[in-house]
Amino acid sequence: MQQMSMAEEYNQQGRDLYGLDKYSEAMDWYRKAEEADPSCVRTYMNMSELYIMTKQLDKAKEVLNKALYLEKDNGEANFHLGNIAYMEGDHKAAASFLTRAYNSQYSNPRIAYHLACLYIDMHKDEQALFYLNKLLKEDPFQIEARLRKIEILIGFQKYEEALRNADEMILLLPDTFEGYHYKFVTLLGLNRYPEARETIDSAMKLFPDDLGFVYDLIKYYEQVEEYDKALALIDERFQASKEDWRSIRKEKAKLLFSMGRADETRELLEEIVSEDYDDEMCFCLMQVYGGFGEYDKALDCCEKMIENGSENQYYYSAVYHEAVAYDKLGRNKEAEEKYNSAAQLFRAASGRHRGMLGLYLYRALCYKRLKDYERAMEMVDYLIAVSDGKFGEAFYVKGLICEDLCDDQKAKEYKEKGLELSTVLSHFFSL
Repeated sequence: MQQMSMAEEYNQQGRDLYGLDKYSEAMDWYRKAEEADPSCVRTYMNMSELYIMTKQLDKAKEVLNKALYLEKDNGEANFHLGNIAYMEGDHKAAASFLTRAYNSQYSNPRIAYHLACLYIDMHKDEQALFYLNKLLKEDPFQIEARLRKIEILIGFQKYEEALRNADEMILLLPDTFEGYHYKFVTLLGLNRYPEARETIDSAMKLFPDDLGFVYDLIKYYEQVEEYDKALALIDERFQASKEDWRSIRKEKAKLLFSMGRADETRELLEEIVSEDYDDEMCFCLMQVYGGFGEYDKALDCCEKMIENGSENQYYYSAVYHEAVAYDKLGRNKEAEEKYNSAAQLFRAASGRHRGMLGLYLYRALCYKRLKDYERAMEMVDYLIAVSDGKFGEAFYVKGLICEDLCDDQKAKEYKEKGLELSTVLSHFFSL
């Protein structure tokens, strides 16, 4: 039997103390191990684990780099350095370290999951899907990985594939409520309303105390335009509890918005935005102010969303509608400058967010306002092609462009097509 070296013994004693949460004493033994054999990589890995646990990340990086100096392809060291870079917001370095770890002989399923999460944060969903698929092939019971995959597929509007994954999740993990939720969401996306209702009814029987499925039922009523039932369910299940009411009132505001009950919508949205700022609610309030012709207040909403700075759909909407508000207020020079800068911003952002098709729509609208009709047509034609002719908003905007070009017949056809494909168009372009 091979005798344990002094460094190995010191490391084992340090690990025992580490397991007892005696971090200072553990580090003393790790240092003894380093003195006994400075070339023992395991010593530095043990030190790094302790430093990460005690949030001494600079020291962790120092000992991990020592490990890599001794063993440049050490997957575990690359893995931990990647996670530290991820925590510190250095996505490029994180991707580099984690990819090296993944390509090494270090076998840890967390690497693929961390890489997927990293690429999601970097808005590189195709690469995220690659690693999620790899992970699920090895372990189909990885709940978080499957959930992330379904979320990405829904974001890409790949509802059939998302539905298959939701069904697999229910089959493999029947006691996990998320599978039913995502099956419901994908069925809604496919406009298969009877099946969506069956799914939500089954889920509410299996999980009677889960308010999430009440939210889903409200979404169902909203989707099938049974707004009165949705409002009645909100009042029945939520209004008695102040905490629950704060969480559901946003949904009620959206319902009132959809029903065209402008005064009630405005009152509730102003309450929400003043007490608990939210980009989506601020966006809805902007639309309501636009409907009332209060473009100065709509402009205030745009500025709040832009100031909030989250690179989401509401931020980009605010950038476009800020230009529109200046336009409506008769501040033409400022409006033109805003349209130009917005078009440039959307062009840059569309390269980073390939799945965010709304950026091309806003570019088309900016080019239309700037009378660059050729570029505007390029944008909407691209959207129609990439969506297999299912992007209603693209057809509608193409109709608006044809109006400007005095082609009334085509304008009518395209706008009707847009309204046929989209149920939300009546609430947009109100500014």
